[in-house]
Amino acid sequence: MTARERVDGARCDRLAQLPGVSAAGALRSTARQLAPTTLERSPIPVSDVSAGFIAVIGASTRAAGILLGPEAVDALGLTSADVLATTTRTVRVGGDYLYPEDGRRPGLSYVALAPAIADQPFDECWIDVWPAQDMTGALLSTVLLASDDEDPPTIVQLNPTMGRSFDGPSLFAERITRAAGPCAALIGLVLGFFGVRSRRLAFASALHAGASRGDLLSIVGAETLAWGVVSAVLALPVVALLGAVFAAGAESSLVIGVPLVCALWLSGFVGQWWGVRTIREKHLFRYFKER
Repeated sequence: MTARERVDGARCDRLAQLPGVSAAGALRSTARQLAPTTLERSPIPVSDVSAGFIAVIGASTRAAGILLGPEAVDALGLTSADVLATTTRTVRVGGDYLYPEDGRRPGLSYVALAPAIADQPFDECWIDVWPAQDMTGALLSTVLLASDDEDPPTIVQLNPTMGRSFDGPSLFAERITRAAGPCAALIGLVLGFFGVRSRRLAFASALHAGASRGDLLSIVGAETLAWGVVSAVLALPVVALLGAVFAAGAESSLVIGVPLVCALWLSGFVGQWWGVRTIREKHLFRYFKER
């Protein structure tokens, strides 16, 4: 939201405490510029930001100081331990941030952001909220300061090419892993069936020796339970780790992963049961010749 000199920076920062809002911070344009000694003819504009704005842009901070945009960092060739020498003084560089040209509003790539105390009005309030909510405009209006200015504030999306709407059910229905459950069940069924058929000579010999088909089913059931437990112990931590790495959340990843493991295990048991039912004692000598 843009409302020149009408944004309460402290209120804007506190929006990050609301459900659904990942980060919030205020921005104020200034007339100040930094003129590096190595680029005197290309001064860097300075904007003041509230404490919460650092999280909004995902800045990488290493110390107290200004934050430089990607174009400024590339032009100056600064490292994490550098200070910026200007024509008037030396400025400590506290970190940097990414601001790709992916359709978002230009203007912050070649800028120095100076953290400021939120005791003076700001020009803009930014919030990071996903999915987009109908109440976003109402939330932003709460940070406006009383003023005689009758011009309404402007509320726009930072990147109008992305995230205008969120249709969760459609995205879920069209996800690339929507066939994971049936595929896991089919794989378990095939592995279980051919796992038993590969031992048909041993099972036929057991039937010939007096074992019942129920005994064979008990054996393969115990084996299925054993490898099912082992596979679950190995797979679930991997699922939780992937969920943490890709920011999906360990709990939601387990909710998706556990049914897949169960489908694999149950279909494997069905496949082994099916394999046992197809083995005949009278085919013992044929199995022997086919081995």
